[in-house]
This record gives sequence, structure tokens and C-alpha cells, in this order.
Amino acid sequence: MAGKNRIEINKATNKELFLSIRSANNKKIVHSETYKNRQSVNKAIKVLEKIIKNPEVVDKTKKKAS
Repeated sequence: MAGKNRIEINKATNKELFLSIRSANNKKIVHSETYKNRQSVNKAIKVLEKIIKNPEVVDKTKKKAS
């Protein structure tokens, strides 16, 4: 069963944010430049959603509740 294409929001070592694009088989396709704020990340995601059909957006910067 194939998964969905994903856009992952990650935090760089310099505390800025960047995006990773992963294919349905979990292979990393590309990662973006870094962004200084969440607003810029959201704009980039809107653009990518026009190119990538129905992606799952995963925010890896938020801690999971234990």
C-alpha cells in the first residue's frame, strides 16, 4: 500500500525552519532553503501544494505529548 507524498517542517541547527519533501515511498526528494519565520514557511507550503497533489503536511518542530 502506497503512502502519501509529504511536506515536513523541520528545524535547522541555526533554529531556522526548512521543508523536506518526501515521496510516497518515504524517499527524501529535496529540502528547501531555511526560513526565518513560520509565515514564510506557510507561504512556501501553499506554493508546493499547487505542485504536489494532496500532500500530507507534517510539523516535526512540535513536541509530541507523552
